[in-house]
Amino acid sequence: MSDELQQREGGTGPARGRRLSSEARRAQLLDCALTVFARRGLGEGRHAEIAEEAAVAVPTVFVYFPTREALVDSVLDEVARFLIEMGEHVHSQAKPAHEILRDHIVAFTDSVESHPAYARVWLDWSTAIREKVWDRYLQFEEGMIAIVRRTLERGQREGTISHEADADDQARLLVGSAHMLAQMKFAGRPRDKVEHFIRTLMGAVLGHGV
Repeated sequence: MSDELQQREGGTGPARGRRLSSEARRAQLLDCALTVFARRGLGEGRHAEIAEEAAVAVPTVFVYFPTREALVDSVLDEVARFLIEMGEHVHSQAKPAHEILRDHIVAFTDSVESHPAYARVWLDWSTAIREKVWDRYLQFEEGMIAIVRRTLERGQREGTISHEADADDQARLLVGSAHMLAQMKFAGRPRDKVEHFIRTLMGAVLGHGV
């Protein structure tokens, strides 16, 4: 890190974070931004709150995220990266299509508990219809649907998924069900109820009981 950047990191004010590399500091601030946006919402999180969360001076946050738009974009990019990489990892496995689809649902459901900030920001983003970020959400969602659709189409070719089902519709059903699963987890629904919902969902998608 340059001397100038280190001086700017020191800043003024009551909080001052430990010295980190530029890459590590940005990662720390991004993690804190996720926490703040998860708590406050996309429309409310501010640089000052992120600085307080990270125990650094406010100018430090502006070094890495010069504007609020840049801050929001970075948070949404991270949420999209997390969810897309999860999907790509699960769907790259050498398993039957119906097992991969279930694995993806379970992985997402587990992530709501293990990474709740990502899930909260994603839920907020998915309903930001009047915000500038809406088009970006639709692009992200189409990417996720494409991942699921490819596996559904493979299952149809292999004969493990009904050919009568429309792969695009079924992919949208699966991706859309993530909202209900997240709500069930945040509402503290019993694990057996969540698992029963997943079985019902998979039965609907595959066209038979699972």
